[in-house]
Amino acid sequence: MDKSSTTDQQYLLPDMCRAISVLYVTLVAQLLAIILALNTSFIAGNFWTSLSLNALFILWVAFVCSAIFCGFKKRINKRPAISIILFMFFTINVITLLMTWVITFLLPQFELFIAPAQGNMSVYLRNGGISVIFSIILLRFLYIQHQWRRQTKAESEARLDALQARIRPHFLFNSLNTIASLTRIDPPLAESLTEDLAELFRANMQSSKRLVPFEQELTLVQQYLNIEQLRLGDRLTINIDVSTIPDDALIPPLSIQPLIENAIYHGIEPLEKGGKLEVLGRIENNKITLLIKNPLSDEALATVRPGHHMAIDNIRLRMQNCFPNNNQLLVSSSESEFQTQLKFPYQTEPA
Repeated sequence: MDKSSTTDQQYLLPDMCRAISVLYVTLVAQLLAIILALNTSFIAGNFWTSLSLNALFILWVAFVCSAIFCGFKKRINKRPAISIILFMFFTINVITLLMTWVITFLLPQFELFIAPAQGNMSVYLRNGGISVIFSIILLRFLYIQHQWRRQTKAESEARLDALQARIRPHFLFNSLNTIASLTRIDPPLAESLTEDLAELFRANMQSSKRLVPFEQELTLVQQYLNIEQLRLGDRLTINIDVSTIPDDALIPPLSIQPLIENAIYHGIEPLEKGGKLEVLGRIENNKITLLIKNPLSDEALATVRPGHHMAIDNIRLRMQNCFPNNNQLLVSSSESEFQTQLKFPYQTEPA
């Protein structure tokens, strides 16, 4: 079974090892106890006694079931969805009947159940019936939530595929234009760069990963800068300092290269004397920050080329899809400098 299907099944069965899940279980148990007490208190005539007895019994059942789900979490998540539903249904109802037996026969002194005239069998039927109805409602809710999250994830991945499909031809088009400009100056070099670009794109297009190691993205950036360095010559000065960023940090593919392409295409190339491109990186508190700087003149600012914001908006959307609410893409400019700052969490495995 692949990793994506396992992730989908984890949505069906909440992680009962987490404190927040136990809190939700406690709240639901108390709500169910209140509903049952409101019903029985009109017969027994004592709401608070009924509430306390129901709450105690339901909490025992809920906590035992939560402990079982927590202990078997890894094994359960490897099973198909229908198996998970049947396991949860069986566990909830068996534990309910088991706890009923324990309290009725082993702990009668607690008097949690008011024994009716029909005998203890009616207690089993009552508790078992309530357990079956409640477990069906609960599992139906979890299944609907599971389906909704799968659909949301599929839509998110489809949007991400569309965004990446849009950025790749953009990169290819501009790279080929760059190589084309070298054909008149140095045809053998242009041919060599075309072969390098073909190999680079073959490897990139074959990868269906949503995230790639930072080292792989940096290699692409360096290969792109080699092409631009040959084209612009002394007009382009490059300073890259990202040594503190771990090579295994994950990032969406083609996230840095378009930002650098913007810096060269919109900032440095229009300047008569060119300028210096700086790419600085650091990691603090498990958060990676990349800063890209390029010079900007008044003439270049007044004649901004079209398409400047397309790559930025594209990357911002892709970062949001890969690192929801845990990323930033900021741009700022002054009279002489343009800066792009990219922030994202350091992680070595997809979330």
